[in-house]
Amino acid sequence: MNSKVSENDSASKETDEEFDVIIIGSGMGALSCGSLLAQLANKRVLILERHFKAGGYTHTFERQGFRWDVGVHYIGRMAPHEDSRQLFDLITQKKLDWARLPDKFDTFHYPDFDFSVHADPVVYKTDLLERFPSETAALHQYFRDVKLVNEWFRQQLIQSLMPSTIRWAMQQRDRAARALANQTTRDYLDKQFKSTELKALLASQWGDCGLPPSKSPFSLHSIIVCHYFGGAYYPVGSAKSIADSTLPLIKAHGGDCRLNHTVKHIIVEDGIAKGVEVSIHQGKNVAVKQFFAPVVISDAGRAITFGELVPAAYQQQMPVAVAGDICSMVTLYLGLKSDPESMGFHGENHWIFESYDHDNMFANTMVQNGGKSGGCFLSFPSLKDPAAKTHTAEVIGFMKLDDLSKWSETQWKHRGDEYQALKEQISDTLLAVVESKFPGFGDLIAYRELSTPLTVRDFTGHHSAAIYGYPSTTEEFNKRNFDPNTSIKNLYMTGADVVSLGIMGALMGGVMTASHLMGGLPGFFKIMGSARDLAKSKRGNADVVAAGASARTR
Repeated sequence: MNSKVSENDSASKETDEEFDVIIIGSGMGALSCGSLLAQLANKRVLILERHFKAGGYTHTFERQGFRWDVGVHYIGRMAPHEDSRQLFDLITQKKLDWARLPDKFDTFHYPDFDFSVHADPVVYKTDLLERFPSETAALHQYFRDVKLVNEWFRQQLIQSLMPSTIRWAMQQRDRAARALANQTTRDYLDKQFKSTELKALLASQWGDCGLPPSKSPFSLHSIIVCHYFGGAYYPVGSAKSIADSTLPLIKAHGGDCRLNHTVKHIIVEDGIAKGVEVSIHQGKNVAVKQFFAPVVISDAGRAITFGELVPAAYQQQMPVAVAGDICSMVTLYLGLKSDPESMGFHGENHWIFESYDHDNMFANTMVQNGGKSGGCFLSFPSLKDPAAKTHTAEVIGFMKLDDLSKWSETQWKHRGDEYQALKEQISDTLLAVVESKFPGFGDLIAYRELSTPLTVRDFTGHHSAAIYGYPSTTEEFNKRNFDPNTSIKNLYMTGADVVSLGIMGALMGGVMTASHLMGGLPGFFKIMGSARDLAKSKRGNADVVAAGASARTR
């Protein structure tokens, strides 16, 4: 329905700056889409970012010489032969290296046992079978089911680019996988297993999808589980290396990335998107400017795009997300005095749970639960990154924006003493959970700083402070059609709302948007073919390196 990008398109209006494509936001979806359109369609892409740093959840920040990521903790499928890695190499032209985490990259801690996930799925399954021998048949079926549903999801992506008649015929063969996918994770696990401990263990990565087992779809659970078959990886030089490797390619094709540029309105005339109006923040001064292009792409999410950015006549009433479904978080950023390897850490993640009830942990946050956290996620950016020069850690807990309603009208760094006192209390609570598993951990800390859902809200523009966009409930996630087109001609979506959440989900959202603009299925084949061709070429800079103290330059 909407117009496609061709190499002969020109800007729809004469301005002092002409671009072929405008992208709102600079997250992973924007970076991947912009890079592909620049490289493969020779488009001049303008990325507009409201923050003073590019990258969305891939950006980093520093304090007193310490550096932390705000959203990237580990990524799967980054071995050189994987499609995901080849796409990343294409988007960055192999300017980004990857460090492999230890084979046992995720360790789950429960009150009466610990369990580590091995990178080799055969070893992972064997470890589960040894611990839960009475569930042997059910576990074998579980591994078949997650692979079936994951492959079904991958096929849905490709089928979405096919003519409707062919797509319908192919979907009739997928009924078994679709039936599995349309269950909640808890419903599937309850039907499949008897052991309470095993059901909790298999759902331990629920934080990666932002919803507990009773709310998340088994399709998303399967995608996440299979995503880490083969291990986990981390970008060398931290997550900021993703934008640092991508933006120069966009600029080399006549594009640009403008920071402190907040898009206030999408300009629509006669049902056609023509450009955007932005507020440009320069210190205390704010200027207003319009940019025009034949194509406008939003990486800001459907709720913001159609609830705020388009003219009133085109706004859509988005389904109201139930407050109890919205996932936000507190993150405690820690600068460490010495190498955490001295305590036996080697770059793996640690999920600490105080019970088997994941749903209760999600529903009853620290503020609502009398100061008890229910658990947390512990990660070490410096142990994952061979280029790190200082020692760091992060501790993440779940929290809701409503817990901080008293300060909802305040601004960053101006929320008052009571708010600061609450942050100190939350920090102490998270550290107490870590200390209960790893006595003496607190002695490593040289610096600490806590971000809250208010921080998430103010820097992302998402009023709900959702860290994964609109909640991926079973009902919402499984009705996605992977189509970036919108009801407004020449306005497209990209990022996590198009395909799936997380870094790879957002990247694939960029791939799907670029594919549509490059002709649909032929565009998709061009992208994947270019990625494979690059993989066969000279390796360039990109490689997989081992994370660990021996590789770091500190």
